[in-house]
Amino acid sequence: MRKLFAIAALAALGTSTAAAQSSWTRELGIEGGYAKVKPAGTGASDAINLFDIPGGSFSLYSSLGGGSVYAILPWRNKLAVEMQVTGSQLNLGGTPVTTARLGLRGDYALTPQIYAAVGGVLHYIDGLGTNETMQLGVQVGLGYRRRLTNTISGRLEGAFTATNKKLLGALDVYSIRLGIASSLGGGKMAPASRRASNRSWEPAIGFNAGYQNMHLVGTGTDAGGLFLPGLGGSLGDLGLPFAPPPTVFVIIPVGQKLALEPAADFHSYSPPGGPSVKVINLAARFDYAVSGNWYGAAGGHLVDFSPSGGGGGTTNGVDVAWGYRFHLSGAFGGRFEAGYSLTAKSSKLGTPAVNTLSMLFGASMPLK
Repeated sequence: MRKLFAIAALAALGTSTAAAQSSWTRELGIEGGYAKVKPAGTGASDAINLFDIPGGSFSLYSSLGGGSVYAILPWRNKLAVEMQVTGSQLNLGGTPVTTARLGLRGDYALTPQIYAAVGGVLHYIDGLGTNETMQLGVQVGLGYRRRLTNTISGRLEGAFTATNKKLLGALDVYSIRLGIASSLGGGKMAPASRRASNRSWEPAIGFNAGYQNMHLVGTGTDAGGLFLPGLGGSLGDLGLPFAPPPTVFVIIPVGQKLALEPAADFHSYSPPGGPSVKVINLAARFDYAVSGNWYGAAGGHLVDFSPSGGGGGTTNGVDVAWGYRFHLSGAFGGRFEAGYSLTAKSSKLGTPAVNTLSMLFGASMPLK
């Protein structure tokens, strides 16, 4: 009888420990959404409203709403450590500007789906006529998470961030963020030759980061640098209607060696008393598996720039790329590719033709 009770007690302890340990898994994700940036204590209608899908890599304000890329590391029982990062080093017409948003917080599982979070934020900027400056803040959040597919989880979170008076002044930031993530643990993905139905491609969703440079033809001006995540249409916050390849992409197999790859990002910036602007950055291309993990791609893109005061319009062009795919970690696939885009001159926007060179790293989550 004592042995029976001992076995039952050990089983119960093992079950409770496993349940506690299952509150969090190691994950990497990307997020974006709405943010209201309000100067603290003014009592005036001076808030900046932003909407970014995903979060912008270059923005003095939207990065305060939340880090575009986040990683969750289980710690103990129902507690996990979450790191958030958004950053860029942009050279705009010979003026270097470095921005970054780093976040570190603890996430506590109140229930299997609902969690609370608290931590700190560091906002960094160097350039735009300022000396190197760091702005500190605190962040709290309350969110809902659930499994969307076998490999992808999603979350919806409301958050509040308060910063000190340095850099941009004391700010209260209210945000609603939508994120998707996938596991960083587990075994390797099967190589292309052994995937289901001998297809070279599997359905996936991912995001880009890396080097992007736009050459404005006939002006002698370049704009580019390093971005995490990719720059996309983030320059719309500065009123600039230029956008390199979109940040988020989806892989849709259409044959044994061929896949359709649509890509997109969206950014909206509404300052108080000034013109708002919306940027829709779209692209679509075909990816062809050449040999092993090497692939080539060709397609086109369209950028819609819509300021509230008029004068908006669209630009379009063609894209080519050459890349290599590999397993990254857990459920994640990785890729590295070199791309070149040609964007036509736009009389409506008053912009010259733009040639864009990209050297991008991509991380993708399988849609299964």
